Amino acid sequence: MNESETPDEPPEPSFAPWDDPDYPWDERPLPPPERQLPPSQNISKNDNNPTVVELVFALKKWEVVAHDGKETFKIIANIEMYWTDDRMIGFPTHHKPMPENIWRPRLNGCAGFDLGKAENYEQLPRFYGYDSTQEHKPSDGRMAQTFPVNLKDGFDISADMERFKSFPFDSTRVDLSIVFFGVKRPEWDKDVRLSLRRPNNESCVKKYASQYQHIDFDGASTHSNDYELAGISVAIGQNPSTTRFKNDPRFWDGDMTPCYFISFHIKRSSTFYVHNGIQPMYTIAFFGFTGYALEPSDLANRAALCAVLFLSIYAVQWTTVGHIPRLPFKTVMDYVSESVSSVLMLILVGDCVAYHVARPRRNCLATAADEAECAFDDEAADRVDLVWGLLVLVYVLFYAVGYRTVYAAYRSLRQNGHSRPWVKGSYLRNKWRPTSEAYHLKMDEEYCRRWGKKYLGQGQRVNDAEVW
Repeated sequence: MNESETPDEPPEPSFAPWDDPDYPWDERPLPPPERQLPPSQNISKNDNNPTVVELVFALKKWEVVAHDGKETFKIIANIEMYWTDDRMIGFPTHHKPMPENIWRPRLNGCAGFDLGKAENYEQLPRFYGYDSTQEHKPSDGRMAQTFPVNLKDGFDISADMERFKSFPFDSTRVDLSIVFFGVKRPEWDKDVRLSLRRPNNESCVKKYASQYQHIDFDGASTHSNDYELAGISVAIGQNPSTTRFKNDPRFWDGDMTPCYFISFHIKRSSTFYVHNGIQPMYTIAFFGFTGYALEPSDLANRAALCAVLFLSIYAVQWTTVGHIPRLPFKTVMDYVSESVSSVLMLILVGDCVAYHVARPRRNCLATAADEAECAFDDEAADRVDLVWGLLVLVYVLFYAVGYRTVYAAYRSLRQNGHSRPWVKGSYLRNKWRPTSEAYHLKMDEEYCRRWGKKYLGQGQRVNDAEVW
């Protein structure tokens, strides 16, 4: 080799974060400056280039178990989280394991809401989009974490006694929340931005007409024992940071703690009680009006009809008594039977009034000049029947059916039933408000007919947090 010839310089060794055993993987991954959030997601006045975490709720099973006089709501579900960690781009997945201290969101479930190992920061995320055939493919930075959730010992829906006043049209709302915050590593909404805008698969966009993934309803039934699932609501919320962190240098005035809200709308299946209790009751009431087809002078048969119908009330109650909860107050079902009893008693009183108005006075034949003066006055009795019958009909339609049944059920439904707004709940978490990302999936007959037990899509957006 000539002296003028110089040997090729050896290539400088390339450095990658995963080659450094002390690399701070536990620090929050900062998105590149060019990856800007859309204006609709800039909800924090102190935005600090936040890491976007997309959320999907996957429901596998739900049930209401009745035992020892209690009705307990239970679920088996998963929560899926997706985010991007640009530090992991090119990570050699084929020979290096996931770093033990890799950043992932810190979680705190509400009381009774078990998040498993994820809540204890013991579950590692995974590289998203890799199966057994792609295990030697370097990472593209996409991360995912799926963790199971349940209600431990269940949620006692019987504790809400007020809702039973509208039985059998009673319903309830089970509100759950997850706070994305850790004491050891506090992060606020300026650092972590929760999102319900994970794009749906192309095939699901066509099938379910849903642009985003909010809820994965996978194989769960919409009915369980005496109840049916009327809907699921999900939302991103915020709550003020606790005072203990107000002096933390990382805290800025106006910082909020990000939250994830999940709500189940459960109502009792009233078909059995309507067809075997309420409908027969009101049928008995309207049968009472057939007594007006008998002559007003035939008081004995009219009274006998009312007596038979009155006993029929208890026969109808006997068919449903085993399914009615024992409560210290009256329910809609009790008011129905009470109203029907009142209707029959009013009809019977009207029959007696009509009879006594129209019958001849006592010893009439002894003083009357003509026997015609002592005849039963059918026209007077008919007038009494007409006026009295209309009054009873108004009582049945407007008071018994309208006020005591329909309105009572509606009022209870709005105040403490499944249609109750989130902010009207009794727990501390209900004081935390949803942001602009709040959705409700209505699971009615049309939903069941179209999708059955499988749905992957979004709910209907609710713009007003006061009614979500």
